[in-house]
Amino acid sequence: MKNGTLYPIKVFFILAVVVAFSSTTNAPFKMRELTAGEVERIFEILRNLKSTPYVWGGTSEYGIDCSGLVIFLLNKLGFKKFVYKNTLVFDVTADNLFKYNTKPLKDIKELRKGDLIFFDMNEDGVYDHVAVFEQIDSQGVFWCWDAAEMPDGIHQNKVDRRPILSLSGRKYAFGRILVVVE
Repeated sequence: MKNGTLYPIKVFFILAVVVAFSSTTNAPFKMRELTAGEVERIFEILRNLKSTPYVWGGTSEYGIDCSGLVIFLLNKLGFKKFVYKNTLVFDVTADNLFKYNTKPLKDIKELRKGDLIFFDMNEDGVYDHVAVFEQIDSQGVFWCWDAAEMPDGIHQNKVDRRPILSLSGRKYAFGRILVVVE
């Protein structure tokens, strides 16, 4: 009989633990946009990263890729965690930056310095490149910062400020960075 009375207690304890852990992972994360000062700091950091070699999967000043660049910038501002589905992680792809860590912008007129431009390079429904928007000049040219191997057919292989020569014919999206507040 001793084991028979303990069984319901064990089941109750296990269910309580499962519910407690699942409710914390499904809780929404508090997120906010960057301040104007944080956006300016991003561009200071970008200028210091100019010519850092492009390395696929890289996340440091020794070699960096496009999503690694955004992660690095936000880490430098003190934001170390990113949302991926219902969890917090330390690294995400360009596609997951867009899906979980930005406020999508509906119109090009909403775009402002520090926003992100995402590109679906293979036209497969996955954003596989991201650039940090800086400005649109008087001739309508988009200027951005990114880490790219060969943007627009130009051999680059580094972090640089460059023009986006054309958005037509490309699948793209704009997003305003959202950071996790802990």
